[in-house]
Amino acid sequence: MATPMDKAWNDYMVGNRLEMGEDTGVDLSGAARLYRRAALRGLAQAQHALAFLYATGQGVARDDALAAGWFQVAAEQGHVAAQHNLGVMYAEGRGVELDEQAAVRWFYRAALGGSDESRRWLDDHYDHCSGME
Repeated sequence: MATPMDKAWNDYMVGNRLEMGEDTGVDLSGAARLYRRAALRGLAQAQHALAFLYATGQGVARDDALAAGWFQVAAEQGHVAAQHNLGVMYAEGRGVELDEQAAVRWFYRAALGGSDESRRWLDDHYDHCSGME
């Protein structure tokens, strides 16, 4: 019998195939539906994928607040790309209040997790930020 996490992984993988157009052609709304189901089961990869669709308005209406919320949930589970993207949301004030310190904290976490993009952002902006205290 499949566990909830097995079901989440299955939904995520099928959603990814729909997003990428493998076998059936691109179906972003179908991908979003499956990502949402997997995200609600706690799968960080699906939470990040769903957040990205909301952030870009692909397959769903663009909603920066929902994007930031899903990035946050995935980021708190240690998903490095979600940590970086949440940093971007805070740095740009998209879906959340502009918060330089929160942005730096999330970029720092992502950099520690191996994100080269976050390391570059910190290198480029560190002199202007006070969030590392």
